[in-house]
Amino acid sequence: MIPIPRRPRLRIVTALIATLVVVSIVPLAFSAMRLVSINREALETAEKQYLTRSAVTLSDGIEGFLRRMLVQVTKIGDGLELARAVAPDTDPFAFVGRTALIARYRDAEPSFLVLRALDADRLGGVIQPAQIDAVLEEELTRAFEAALRGSVYVGEALRAPSLPDPGIVMAVPVSAPDGGVVGVVEAFVSLAPIRVLLEMEKNRDLVAYVVDRRGNLVLASDAAAVSGKEPLLKVELVSEFVQHPVRLTRTYTRGEGAAAHRVLGTVSPVGPAPNLPDWGVLVEKDVARAFAAATQMTQTSWLVAALAVAFAVVVAILAANALSRPVRALADSVRKMSEGDLSQRVEIPGTFELAELAEGFNQMGGALETSIEKLKLAARENQELFLNSIRALAAAVDAKDPYTRGHSERVARYSVAISRHLGLPADEVRKVRIAALLHDVGKIGIDDRILRKPTALTDEEFEVMKLHPVKGALIMGQIPQLKWIIPGMKYHHEKWDGTGYPEGLAAEEIPMLARIISVADTFDAMTTSRPYQKAMKSDYVVSRIKTFAGTRYDTRVTDALEQALATHDLEVVGEAARQAVS
Repeated sequence: MIPIPRRPRLRIVTALIATLVVVSIVPLAFSAMRLVSINREALETAEKQYLTRSAVTLSDGIEGFLRRMLVQVTKIGDGLELARAVAPDTDPFAFVGRTALIARYRDAEPSFLVLRALDADRLGGVIQPAQIDAVLEEELTRAFEAALRGSVYVGEALRAPSLPDPGIVMAVPVSAPDGGVVGVVEAFVSLAPIRVLLEMEKNRDLVAYVVDRRGNLVLASDAAAVSGKEPLLKVELVSEFVQHPVRLTRTYTRGEGAAAHRVLGTVSPVGPAPNLPDWGVLVEKDVARAFAAATQMTQTSWLVAALAVAFAVVVAILAANALSRPVRALADSVRKMSEGDLSQRVEIPGTFELAELAEGFNQMGGALETSIEKLKLAARENQELFLNSIRALAAAVDAKDPYTRGHSERVARYSVAISRHLGLPADEVRKVRIAALLHDVGKIGIDDRILRKPTALTDEEFEVMKLHPVKGALIMGQIPQLKWIIPGMKYHHEKWDGTGYPEGLAAEEIPMLARIISVADTFDAMTTSRPYQKAMKSDYVVSRIKTFAGTRYDTRVTDALEQALATHDLEVVGEAARQAVS
């Protein structure tokens, strides 16, 4: 320990004032920044969730409306089939045409702008406007022919000049008892109820609209505001929906040049459901309005923080004047040392008993600090020894198969990158790393002939191979201090939809450790050459893995993999890297 020299010192009042000012301002400023960040993130997340709920509610409402209309058309067809079965000698289509029955169907559901019940010769009951333009008649004919062939027909959105609202044509076949098609029920359904749903969002400063998979506008709460800005296919969220019809929320730029502005948008697919159109519902809100509360909160928080810092400075100065005696300095240092700051030292001039006490305190602090540093060094050495032992064990397992050399180390690297983008704490990331290194340790108990086989495994061999997660769990289960890694080893071949092994766990039943290792394991397998495949490029591998999100893998984990690759936090390493970029 280096002794503290006795030399002239500044007045303690001055030193205390400076110390208290720094100690007050820095933590307070840090706390204010952290609080502002947390509150802003919470407000922005709440706004995104609100926008997502709006889009999902609209898409569910649209799906429910279309499904109800198709059910109504189907019920009419079922009624005609039943009538024909009950009275084979009676033509139900002619009966519907002679009576007002078809009109009652239409009156019960005003959304039917056109309703027809026709036999194969296009005779029967018809309710429709006095005039129908050629575009609508052509679509009705197309629907009739499709239904006559036995198919349920649901067309795309259609704007008929002769009718006030756009609509969609639906048609269902009417079957005979022998199974043949004897007629068709077809309808032109008005989309006015959907437009009403969209226009309700205008009261909440939202722009809502519906597009099809080609990026064409179907309906909008404000058609001029949607289509007048720019072609819809240039809208980032529309373009992504056309390519991948999934639910998505993000911030992007709308418009070009001086009219460009940032919006918060979300898209929710309608369905998917059989026989219904493949549409998407988009809801947008200007970022300035969406995050207005967060902006106001930030400004207010900084103002309050500035006032608090100013107040803290004043209080610090006043407190420093009061804490001018050496005993207070010694007490403050003792308190900080008890809180873990072993670097505390007290410098008090003179040879009085108090100075001797201060020197004894300094010696004690130095001895404690030296002891703690030795303990920290020993702990680091033990940790390195532990990790090196784990790596050696993993390398021994990988060495059984020349094609998997370095596999466990790479999977551990990828798992760590994914874990960090999932926001896991440092201690959990460490556990993921160790579990990933040992995830294939059970292959020690698998016959080398199976592990090294260059061709496809037989069913019997594959059943043997499927035992390696359980074998690994049994091996590591003998070490009580490592039992926490067993879930990652045992279940890394489970699938999100429950079709994996060894226990067929599904969804949230699968431990997060195993979900992360499963995705990292697949990523390494696809970016590494094997006897049955060549290494593939990393961006292609990620896109392929994401197609199995929600079936094989947890969507959150595949998203984290994509983010890690995009931010270069995950890089393909070793032989896999050379193959993947070749």
